[in-house]
Amino acid sequence: MKTYAEFVKDKIDFKADFAIIIGSGLSSILASVQIVKKISYQEIPHYPVSTVAGHTGELIFGTLSGKNILIFNGRVHFYEGYSMKEITSSVYLAHEIGANNMIITNAAGAVNTALNVGDIMLIRDHVNFIFADNPLRGEKGNKRFVGLIDAYDKEYRIKVNEIARKKRINVKEGVYCAVSGPNYETMAELTLMSRLGIDAVGMSTVPEVIVARYLNMKVLGFSCITDSVFVDGEVTHEKVLDMANRCGKNISCLIEEFLKEI
Repeated sequence: MKTYAEFVKDKIDFKADFAIIIGSGLSSILASVQIVKKISYQEIPHYPVSTVAGHTGELIFGTLSGKNILIFNGRVHFYEGYSMKEITSSVYLAHEIGANNMIITNAAGAVNTALNVGDIMLIRDHVNFIFADNPLRGEKGNKRFVGLIDAYDKEYRIKVNEIARKKRINVKEGVYCAVSGPNYETMAELTLMSRLGIDAVGMSTVPEVIVARYLNMKVLGFSCITDSVFVDGEVTHEKVLDMANRCGKNISCLIEEFLKEI
């Protein structure tokens, strides 16, 4: 039986410089991509398929700002019933196709009241509250004891901040927390997170970052702040997608300029 990577390599001869995982409603970057080929997740034998609105579920091969990029247009999540190995399939596949760099985007809720809906948060660090499993569980050897002190590349973050200032795009750095979902957090949970120094919360990203660092890939992460329970009092998936579509254009601009300059 062919692996995911073997199946994809039979479809296209392509070596990626960067892989990009697109979060909920953040697909506006595709407007700037020169697309070479698309492969639906459903075409890839035994590959996990997105089941959530806002996640199209396709591999996109193309170029952007002079770089070969592999885009995962939609991700799968732990709350969909997939295992940690399955939800990090994208990272292993990207690495097999040559990508040594991963750009991850997500939609996240504000924990820090200094973050406003529509803000872009450059992820500086993370907290992992998905206690049920770890994507490296069962891996062999000492390599599995991966250090995450520098999980989000400092030089890449400096470059993005420089670009943001030039483009007059407001970017804030912060700490992202991953929870399993699919329910949104209680006020007590959000208050606890706030006291722990967490700035934003979502239901993805951290497992993928763990595997990316395990594979020695450099990581750059963006959160689009789509909601604030402290302000709005209620969160719905529809509201999250609407706001992600609005701020996705600025994230796309930052990524496009970053790829030009890196």
